[in-house]
Amino acid sequence: MSSLDRLENVDEQVLPLSVNSLSTPQLLTSKSVGNGINSSETDCDCACSNTPFTIAATNLLGTTFTTLSETYTIPLRQGYQLAFSPFAPAGPSVLNLAAWQRYQQFQQDAQPLKETIDHELVQQNLLAPIGHLPQIQPAASEQLTVWLHVTNACNLDCPYCYVRKSSAHMGLKTGLDAVDKLFAAAHRQGFSRIKLKYAGGEATLHFSLIQKLHERAMELAQKTGLAVREVVLSNGVTLTPAILDWFEATQARLMISLDGLGAVHDRQRPHKGGGSSFDQVMHTLENLIQPRQIDLHLSVTVTGASAPYLAELVKWILDHGWPFSLNFYRQTSLSAERKDFELEEQTIIEGMQAAYRVIEQAIEDGTLLLSRPLVDGLLDKVQSQAHTHTCGVGQTYAVITHTGQLAQCQMHLDQPVSEHLEAYELLPTLAHGPIQNLSVQEKSECQTCTYRYRCTGGCPVETFRVTGRWDVKSPNCVIYQALYPELLRLEGLRLLKFYGY
Repeated sequence: MSSLDRLENVDEQVLPLSVNSLSTPQLLTSKSVGNGINSSETDCDCACSNTPFTIAATNLLGTTFTTLSETYTIPLRQGYQLAFSPFAPAGPSVLNLAAWQRYQQFQQDAQPLKETIDHELVQQNLLAPIGHLPQIQPAASEQLTVWLHVTNACNLDCPYCYVRKSSAHMGLKTGLDAVDKLFAAAHRQGFSRIKLKYAGGEATLHFSLIQKLHERAMELAQKTGLAVREVVLSNGVTLTPAILDWFEATQARLMISLDGLGAVHDRQRPHKGGGSSFDQVMHTLENLIQPRQIDLHLSVTVTGASAPYLAELVKWILDHGWPFSLNFYRQTSLSAERKDFELEEQTIIEGMQAAYRVIEQAIEDGTLLLSRPLVDGLLDKVQSQAHTHTCGVGQTYAVITHTGQLAQCQMHLDQPVSEHLEAYELLPTLAHGPIQNLSVQEKSECQTCTYRYRCTGGCPVETFRVTGRWDVKSPNCVIYQALYPELLRLEGLRLLKFYGY
């Protein structure tokens, strides 16, 4: 049994439905799968948005409804169709033949709601009052996410890393003071939980510091009532049995970078001075982590050089049953010379498509854990939940440097917005930093895109680097446009399999 299977302990019940049920309108959605669906939060390599929006309630009485022109539809199999509205709360819906026929009636003629399935279609924003788009209402975020930059030191020399390596690291007093002020800020701002991400460099080179910061966080959680989620980012090379015993005991998440198999990984994540790190990471994963009950997540950085080999890596990960995310390479001042890493569109699209085919085969074979939506984590910053901002920068995300300075993003470690962290001014300071994390509704060429509330225009820092503007679509828009429909299709196939079709 894999560590993922043990960790999730998912109450996964496949709900077999008879073929005769095709005559009764039925709609399957990610939200309707049950408690197991979101039991393991997907982590990205930075600060994914955690502020989904809500839709204003619709007057259902005496109102004529029709379909939305921006809705994406595609046939699946056995008469089932996938339908996805930009305003869908949590991903696509799968309609059986009867539900699809009813949906098409609204395409042909606007009419009032008459049947049970009509109300279900409205809930997924596949139907709306004629002449009116669903109205977005901002939702207050419940989580403050903080990146604690523990050290500049690292035992690897990854060419795409944004950290200028040195022996400098966070002192105990600096770290404890930061944790104290972060909890005070989270409590003051009305957050119900706080997420701490310990990173570097290689954060585990100062593991005793992480342990002490964890202990302080647990004490403050008891005092404030705030829930705590912790993630440690590591390259996986020097993890020891004692360190992994701590992860097993605390259930802090361990996020390990794995960019490929063999030479592919080593090309992107070599030892200082060269040499393979892959064998050491494999030893850690298979011999030390596999036997333990550890909350593991694998972070894969996809570059132009690694994309052609992505499918074989994804198959290996799926064979082990570990959760993972696929994150696009973002150029830094330290990696500008690596032209082979650049996201050449066709190379990335073909590499990702090959990986998706591996996932589709795992769905059909029944070897893929079916309890989580597939949209999360499989296309850079794209998420299943509808949201307006790509990440929490400027709103619900803070970076604390090893010297205790406050920055908006870990890629701006050398551009702090404040020399000191003060609890009472945390959010205002972050909001007025140089990075403008605009809503997708403020980005040109995004406002009418069917997928706008999923990719939300991509990473703002990367967009500004390429275009010099914050208010335009992502330079990776063509990649998103090509791949997101395929990701929706995979999610539809997962839902069918989950429900026994």
